[in-house]
Amino acid sequence: MLVWTLSIALAAVALPLLAGLLAARRLRDPTDPATGLLYLLGRAYARLLHRLDVRTEPGALSDLSGPLIVVCNHTAGVDPILVSSGCPRRVAWIMAEDMRLPRLDWFWNWQRVIFVNRTKEGRKGLRQAREVLANGGCIGIFPEGRLERPHGRLLPFNPGVGMLVKRTSARVLPVIIEGTPQAENAWQSIWTRSDATVRFMRPVSYQQSSLSAAEIAADLQHRFAGWTGWPVASHAPAAQIGPDARADTPEPNADRSIA
Repeated sequence: MLVWTLSIALAAVALPLLAGLLAARRLRDPTDPATGLLYLLGRAYARLLHRLDVRTEPGALSDLSGPLIVVCNHTAGVDPILVSSGCPRRVAWIMAEDMRLPRLDWFWNWQRVIFVNRTKEGRKGLRQAREVLANGGCIGIFPEGRLERPHGRLLPFNPGVGMLVKRTSARVLPVIIEGTPQAENAWQSIWTRSDATVRFMRPVSYQQSSLSAAEIAADLQHRFAGWTGWPVASHAPAAQIGPDARADTPEPNADRSIA
């Protein structure tokens, strides 16, 4: 009986660790089985509470090696969880400083969240993002800078996303998010049921492009508008995340808003 009990206890510990390790290998982070286990839990959560439907354009996820920037439209606070649950890379998300809960700092540090101040240029956060990419990592960014309200339209893309692409030569993985809950605030969407869809498009490379930072942001916005069929708001977000394109001088037209 004792041997049987010990065997069950050992299996209860070993099986989750093994599952976490295998999932971590999928995320290209084999040293952290705890993150792999969290990835599996996130997938279960996304499918049970948000009935997540993950769709991929042919070839979209076949080669995601090297520095990668996941660029998404922004519909709800739950967006990073839903995108991460379908992406076979560990994503270090760029997050607004005012959304930071100090009591969760242990979690933010574990998940390598990069915080950027909305009211300042946010160069420190962008430097962190460039370091992640320089080491072959993957970051996630919402170039609209705030939630789309109402759903079904795009906000102007912050030229800072173009600056990040331009300076790092990282490929862009575009992701379209739809069907998330229109909750009263970002946190409420995490426990509000929905029928969400995450659509992964083929990666885009600007490495050989002569486009300026602002033009890269405009090109990405144009692609998202074409994929979704949504209109683009004529005004810039009241609070943008990351530096504006003026930090990217001397590139031409880098100081204008993208509409």
